[in-house]
Amino acid sequence: MGIAGDMTVASLGQLTGTTKDEFREKLRQWNFPVELSLISKKNSGISGLYLSLKINDRLSETYFQDVEEIISEVNEKDEVKKLALRTFKLLFKAEGKAHGSSYDKVHLHEAGSWDAIFDIFTASWLIHKIFPSEVLHSPVNIGRGNVKTSHGLLPVPAPAVAELLRGREIFSEGPEAELTTPTGAAILKSFAKEGNIPSGRVVSVGYGLGTKEFPGYPNFLRAFLIDEGREFKRIVEIETEVDDSTGELLGNLWDELRGNILDMFFVPVFMKKGRPGTLIRIIARPERLENISRVIFSSTTTIGLRYSFKDRIELERKTEEVEILGRKAKVKIAHFQGEPLNMLPEFSSCKKLAKELKISVKEACQMIMSQWRKTK
Repeated sequence: MGIAGDMTVASLGQLTGTTKDEFREKLRQWNFPVELSLISKKNSGISGLYLSLKINDRLSETYFQDVEEIISEVNEKDEVKKLALRTFKLLFKAEGKAHGSSYDKVHLHEAGSWDAIFDIFTASWLIHKIFPSEVLHSPVNIGRGNVKTSHGLLPVPAPAVAELLRGREIFSEGPEAELTTPTGAAILKSFAKEGNIPSGRVVSVGYGLGTKEFPGYPNFLRAFLIDEGREFKRIVEIETEVDDSTGELLGNLWDELRGNILDMFFVPVFMKKGRPGTLIRIIARPERLENISRVIFSSTTTIGLRYSFKDRIELERKTEEVEILGRKAKVKIAHFQGEPLNMLPEFSSCKKLAKELKISVKEACQMIMSQWRKTK
């Protein structure tokens, strides 16, 4: 039944299990003049989440630079801000094309209000929170009839919506109403591409309910989170070179980043003017990027970082326990498509067993693996 900003936020909120308290805490953090109600209800018998906002500060004519200034001051990850600005830029460009103007000269009325800023920024935050490999959408129902705007009565879809959905498959079905709004179309254009639901395991489903009731037409936006069962995991690779950090500072970086990274290594390099330096390369989950950047800047002498997002193939890992002479020891097993490929005793278990039995660590490791094989 089309797409609108509030329906998107509600569907993604239910999809991710985001609570009312989390939303409200984010509003306090962002300092948006908005009060939020997230209500579980039904629309034409279908259960879902309904999002209602109370706006405490109205914006009138909003230009892109106004939105840019508001978002730049929000206390949130830079990646989320970039996603939100990208979406707003698409919206302003569509409005500009409809009015024969450039995106930085046109102003918004309905789509420039605080509820639209909340919808786009929150959708950006939720998409970043999910961090999907891709977002797909089905053909878009634009609705029928006319819509009231600040420019008068316009046919559905509104000009900005028509521009945003250029190249996308649309259809017109159901009640005489605007079913796809400029905010919803901008979010769709920014984050999603056309595609069919892929084969995979359904992890969760979210239903975002619309405001209006249309007899015979349940008004909701449905979102699926699907695991395609691939072994690929998204990572971020971060690197920088330094030639003026001491060994003590670099060694301390390991301790500072503990719990935030998957791996880190140092490579000796020659830098400008033949100075010996160190390449720092870090592998981490994408959501850790901001925290890691903060630690690197505060704990080393670098003034810039490079980063890129990549896919990584990971074996499924688990830990099993074995018993040796009444003592517990751990073995790490890595699987690929259900088949165990790599088995290794936990080194701390080897050290502990060696100390207690007064044998070498090598012998202790062999004993642990021998006992584990006997259990299989």
